[in-house]
Amino acid sequence: MRIIKTSLLLALLLVAAGLRAELIDAQGSAAILDGDEAYAREEATRDALRQALLASGAAVSSVQRLENGSLRSEQIQIRSGGDIRHYRLKREEVRNGRMYITLQADIQAQRQICPSQEYAKDLTLVRLRLRHPEQASYGALDDLPASLSRRLFEQLASAPKGVLAHQWLDENLAIDPLHLQQGDRSALEEIKALSLRTDSQYLVLGSLDDLSLEPQGNKLTSWYRDPVRSFRMQLYLFDGINGTLMGRKEYQGRADWTFSKQERVGSDSSEFWHSSYGQEVDYQLKQAVQDITSQLGCAPVTARIVAMGERGPHINLGRRNGVKLGDQFRIQHSADFTDPYGKARMQRNPANGLFEVVQLFDDGAILSTRNKYSPFNIQVGDFALLE
Repeated sequence: MRIIKTSLLLALLLVAAGLRAELIDAQGSAAILDGDEAYAREEATRDALRQALLASGAAVSSVQRLENGSLRSEQIQIRSGGDIRHYRLKREEVRNGRMYITLQADIQAQRQICPSQEYAKDLTLVRLRLRHPEQASYGALDDLPASLSRRLFEQLASAPKGVLAHQWLDENLAIDPLHLQQGDRSALEEIKALSLRTDSQYLVLGSLDDLSLEPQGNKLTSWYRDPVRSFRMQLYLFDGINGTLMGRKEYQGRADWTFSKQERVGSDSSEFWHSSYGQEVDYQLKQAVQDITSQLGCAPVTARIVAMGERGPHINLGRRNGVKLGDQFRIQHSADFTDPYGKARMQRNPANGLFEVVQLFDDGAILSTRNKYSPFNIQVGDFALLE
């Protein structure tokens, strides 16, 4: 009995050691629609709490609605465990049709810990598709897919950790991720080929699905009131090495469209991005960056073998990705095949033993076997999985 109590106490101490309590300042924002500041205040507070949780290192599942300005006990869900004890409003501000809330939250959260968290994953972003081009004609937003994709890439490139934004493909590819998400496997080989071409394990594709406008008020008042414009975007995250869809998420918001009917605004202008609608679009992009970096935090790290030398295999991950001398990898032979029904199938045959990083470059590394005898048949195109 004494041994059991000691073991239980030790386990509780280990759990408690992983939890940290801290005060975190965070700011959230939300668009004010139809003058409803109360709802915007609630949404901005919810956003600020989400930002505080993310800053604490917690992985946020959802922050539900507030009631009478306070949180119910089960309102905050954190995948990695933890809780918001209480929060204090510090500042409220309205700027350009948007509510900004600054608060201080007392958070006890457990940081997400995994071996691959220290490594930056190579990622390529493909220009988003415009699902309904006719919606972009109002305000001359035909250039929105390119400018928004570039802005998303720049924000990913400046993310503090977890992602190494490799490149942005400003191309109109034939791959429609919507078909893949619905079960069409015909383009999975194209995903893998795109991953190989861009030298990136992870790919982000997506679409702009709704840019429509909705008049405010009735027939008598709508002519002098700004219409509300919708924004809906879907992003798809792929592991290009396996050709698999890791996740899909939709981002949507609404904001006043403050430009006249005849004005050709375009999305490259500062007027657009400083407007209420542009700020809402930018807010959705920031949410997307947070989600992508969070999802890739504990994602597997897989390198390609790009050359064979006297010392051993040369992989395409290096110092920029956080690879260090002494890191260990396992080799997997690529043995993909097409089944009798014409479907591409993935197969990996593991090689015996571990390989160790013995030489580092900015964008690559050389591995050497730790076994007495080197495994045979390692070829360019095989894979190395981080241990």
